[in-house]
Amino acid sequence: MPKAFVNEINIHYVQSGKGPHLVLIHGIASNLGLWQLSILPALAEDFRVTMYDLRGHGYSDMPPTGYTPDHMVADFGGLADYLGIERASILGHSYGGVVALYYAVLHPERVDKLIIADTGVPALEPRKGREAVLLRWREALRREGLEVPDEKAEDVVYLMEQTMRSRGRFRRGMGVQRSMARVTRFFNTTSFSNEYRENPGLTLEMIRQIQAPALLIYGDRSPMTVSFQALRENLPNCKTTIIPDGGHLYPLDQPETFVSHIKGFLQEHSSDLRNPRSP
Repeated sequence: MPKAFVNEINIHYVQSGKGPHLVLIHGIASNLGLWQLSILPALAEDFRVTMYDLRGHGYSDMPPTGYTPDHMVADFGGLADYLGIERASILGHSYGGVVALYYAVLHPERVDKLIIADTGVPALEPRKGREAVLLRWREALRREGLEVPDEKAEDVVYLMEQTMRSRGRFRRGMGVQRSMARVTRFFNTTSFSNEYRENPGLTLEMIRQIQAPALLIYGDRSPMTVSFQALRENLPNCKTTIIPDGGHLYPLDQPETFVSHIKGFLQEHSSDLRNPRSP
């Protein structure tokens, strides 16, 4: 089980395939098993794929504090240095997209292309938008047979835990008992929730600075539509794709469709990927 000691913690990572570098970043309450379950084999045919567990997730260390976007980007940058990845395309799902975008702001010379998959950016969600996200999230859980009590209607931690419980296939792939126990421990014993609320990190002004070509891929049933609209209007060099009948976890539900969009986007101007520009 390979791990890199970076930014004062051990980060678990997996690499597969040959070709241009592509880094995959999962979201909160997930782990790199998201990619192994869905898209890794197909992507490894054409790319050198690196995926890792965010701090507090999977087999990476879980320190009690240190969950701001700055910590997450420092982890990623340290891992890239450790692995000798000078420049890469980055795919981030959910909160992983926040990390990818923030990394592109802080280290633009190290980013070829960005793929942002159903990401909600805290700074782009005004109160009205946040309420809409939570409403659609609760509706999605109801479709899975889970009623959310009124007192939990805005409890993001609770909603994340229920989402994990609702996805049987997702849970089986990651190991139900270990995964759920670790997610519960993460929310109950770390400062993530407070740091998430208090330090969004990425701002609209920063997003407008990003010059890397970007692809926004969102499901048509995504709870993150407010962020999608804001990113589409403010990322200078982006394209958009909507996945029909796609919810937040469409990478698991529609992996072939997801991979086709990823490859199509990354293989545009593929010579630039295989011969990266000097930093």
